Amino acid sequence: MKVNLGILTALWGRPELTELFLRRMSHLIDKFNITVMAVGSQGKELSALCESYKVNYVEHENKPLGKKWNHGLEAMRDFPVTHVMILGSDDFVSDSLIEYSINKIEDRGYDFYGSKGLYIYGAHPKRRGFGQFWYFKYGGYVGGPARCYSRRLLDNCDWNLWSYNKNYGLDGSAVKRIKMLKDRVAGSYDVETEGLFMVDIKSSGNISGIPGGAKPREGFVNMLDTHLPKDESDGIVDFLKSMKAL
Repeated sequence: MKVNLGILTALWGRPELTELFLRRMSHLIDKFNITVMAVGSQGKELSALCESYKVNYVEHENKPLGKKWNHGLEAMRDFPVTHVMILGSDDFVSDSLIEYSINKIEDRGYDFYGSKGLYIYGAHPKRRGFGQFWYFKYGGYVGGPARCYSRRLLDNCDWNLWSYNKNYGLDGSAVKRIKMLKDRVAGSYDVETEGLFMVDIKSSGNISGIPGGAKPREGFVNMLDTHLPKDESDGIVDFLKSMKAL
């Protein structure tokens, strides 16, 4: 099957990080002909910024988050996408991860596909893991960033993946919804094992449940340089330095 990938994200605050994320999206749009939809809560200025990076934009109040994400997903329904990938606006994925996901889905016809792990960098000075680099593996199901849902699966859920009133626990909420499709084809991979790159820059919220020790920060900078264009890598490094996290 031919995959026409869409990416859905939600935006709120963190203007410097948001612009870095939109720059990454613009690159992916150009390289892979991806449709990107952002649902935001900051009006015309944010809408104009998204437009400058070729990202579609719809407006919705920030809470409840489940309702906000569903609003963006419903807007994505009108585009000719076969699969939708979910990314937070602080999640940065490499070209190689996008290409890998598209190829695997095309080869195996997955309805639900994602990684069982990702890199995390702590950029919140009052939260655990500040200034540290981790690799985090999930528990019993595929969750977190870059998970992909097929149009067949989304049609079965009427393009509403999340409970409207939820502000947290959205991954678990979506898993319950997709189980409604009994014959779904699901698959997973591991970012670290496959030599891919996906990092969650934690400038807000908490880093919880991470076993083991942190990795050397130098390794993180090297991975940025390896997996992202230099201007994007430098932009993330500069952002972390401004937060005194690097």
